[in-house]
Amino acid sequence: MIYIALPAMDEPDLPSRLLDLNRQSLLPQAVYVCVNQPRSYYSDGIKEHDEVCRVNEAVYNKLRQFVQEGRFAFRVEAIDRFSPQNAWDDRHFGVGWARKVAMDAVSEACGKSGSGSIMVCMDADTHYPADYLENIRKQFDTYPQAVGLSNPYYHTPGMENLPEGQQEAVLHYEVYMRAYALNMLLAGLPYTFTAIGSSMACRVDVYRKIGGISPFKSGEDFYFLQKLAKTGALIVHSDSASHPSSRLSGRVFFGTGPALRKGLEKRWESYPVYPPALFQKMARAYEVLPDLFVSGVPSSALDFWQDAFGADWWVRLRQNSGGRVEQFVRACKEKFDALRALQFLKANYPQHDVQDWQNLCALYRLLCSWGMVDGGMEVLCGEGRIGSLADLKLADWYAVREYLFACESALHRKNPVVRVV
Repeated sequence: MIYIALPAMDEPDLPSRLLDLNRQSLLPQAVYVCVNQPRSYYSDGIKEHDEVCRVNEAVYNKLRQFVQEGRFAFRVEAIDRFSPQNAWDDRHFGVGWARKVAMDAVSEACGKSGSGSIMVCMDADTHYPADYLENIRKQFDTYPQAVGLSNPYYHTPGMENLPEGQQEAVLHYEVYMRAYALNMLLAGLPYTFTAIGSSMACRVDVYRKIGGISPFKSGEDFYFLQKLAKTGALIVHSDSASHPSSRLSGRVFFGTGPALRKGLEKRWESYPVYPPALFQKMARAYEVLPDLFVSGVPSSALDFWQDAFGADWWVRLRQNSGGRVEQFVRACKEKFDALRALQFLKANYPQHDVQDWQNLCALYRLLCSWGMVDGGMEVLCGEGRIGSLADLKLADWYAVREYLFACESALHRKNPVVRVV
């Protein structure tokens, strides 16, 4: 059975979006919606917060009305974390807490074992094609050993109606994410998922096994998928992509909304296109781990691990491996995880429009060596008109996004499951 967990704050269109789920070819068993906001919104005197209070109450009441009228083809449970008595306090608020409340409610509803049940995370501003849930179910049936799924995504079709600057910001951000994912994949690194909270799923029994999702105010999806990846195989392909919103939002500290706001101000320092060589450097470090187990002498390829963890970081892991090299390598990979990889990249490369473009062209040449040649990209990288990301016209951004999306889709279709070990 499929269950959906969905956080919602200031989402006036949520009732109609849930009605849209009636057209899913595989209906969910139930949808758990956490309508939420900080309690301070009722008293801080901020006009925008007054409107959030009004919208949340209206949405909650409309959901209850639709349930009473039998308008949903599945069960809908609206969870009140918005009213004055139930809203978040000053320490517990944000999308992480809302997602956790909804996901915990699904876990509880599935009974003691939860065996066979799939929990799908959605967002109120994301569009899902009619076969979305059916294809997720197919993937979990096809790969019974998989613990979770990082679903393909593609920012909203039809965003051509947005102002050009906002379109460019969406495409820039998506190119950043896809370049990162492709470099991780081509280097053979273990944490090759893209963390999008509206586009992930897991087995309910595994959710309980790993202690659920940690309620970070932002980035809860990244840390959750990292926990899943350390537990077992992660699916990274489905035939149905989700379509996240391209709207500007300041409700989280990082993610799509804040990235777009920064992008409109041409502030891309947090979203560089990293050099492929840095990913290859990380790959070489993973490759020499078996030699470290045997020799007890760290290779120079592990120098940056030494800097991160200290000179003897590996000794206890080796002692606790039970004499098994596979156990040692797994423990090392769990130690230098997705977060450490991102920290390494950020520490070794500052964003720069000219160098970013050169890195993107280097990624293109790497993809060509995998047989993914594209005439349009060849022209952009070779004609001399483009010397910097700032030189890209809107049509160029669309072309780059389409190419990277096609490459990512093709590679994930060939290798739809990733494992830490």
